[in-house]
Amino acid sequence: MLAALSMPIPLWILPALFGALANALYFFGVKRLVRDVDPFLLGAVTYTAGGVLLLLVSWAAGLPAIAPDFPWAVAGTVALNIVATVLYYRALAVADLSLCIPMLAFTPVFLIAIAYVILGEVPGPAGAAGILLVAGGAYLMHWDEDWATPLAPFAMIVSNPGVMAMAGVALLFAVSSSIDKVVVLTSDPLFGSGMVFLLLGVAFSVLSLARSPHAIRPAGPFPAAALLAVSVVLAIEAFSINLAYTLAIVPYVISVKRLSIVISVVFGILLLGEGDALRRIAGSACMLAGAVVIALLG
Repeated sequence: MLAALSMPIPLWILPALFGALANALYFFGVKRLVRDVDPFLLGAVTYTAGGVLLLLVSWAAGLPAIAPDFPWAVAGTVALNIVATVLYYRALAVADLSLCIPMLAFTPVFLIAIAYVILGEVPGPAGAAGILLVAGGAYLMHWDEDWATPLAPFAMIVSNPGVMAMAGVALLFAVSSSIDKVVVLTSDPLFGSGMVFLLLGVAFSVLSLARSPHAIRPAGPFPAAALLAVSVVLAIEAFSINLAYTLAIVPYVISVKRLSIVISVVFGILLLGEGDALRRIAGSACMLAGAVVIALLG
């Protein structure tokens, strides 16, 4: 173990960690905005602005060559992300940030099988152990000392609509993140996500316009600055994670990205006044341990 600690940190860790921070800031922003802005309008604005920003940077840096698999990969991840985005907007509207976001820790577990099927990627034994530690932290967050059976946290997950919706998001993200790597490998970290976000923005714009005007419900002045800030954070997250994809396998990158859960739990407890701090922090620490195992031994 001491030898592992003396090893240099892999290059992919830094963009993955930066993506984790951006991901936590994004979900915090969404949690605050989804109470005042229609979810479809929120998706339309943030994805469109984020996509335009990424495409402008890509254009300035030089547009990449596009491989034949690019169109189907973009279409697949856009479809999956439309469903996932609607689900997590609804989850964040009805449940605590520090309970919803930890469910995304199951994405790396799902990825053990899904990344193998789509990309042929397989984590080593230590990497798999780290991934399971990350998921175990989410389980710990839902544990209550009054519950008599180990299956009780799963019953709680099923009984909470917001938490259950986020479990579905975790599965969808496992599939879409594997396809996202195909998008990156068939273009580059900027252009690929720029196209995906722009198409998501168009899709949510259509969905927003198709709804009744009464569904668009800003509670006060239109929060243009906040929406722009969330869009920029979303673009930074996408580029950072895509860059990490080019350097490591998807299950490892997503496991480290899920350190955003730890940050989100802190945001929920300190900034939103959410309860059960001790258990949620303990679960976050378990996830952090898993990420460290992946980074140093995976």
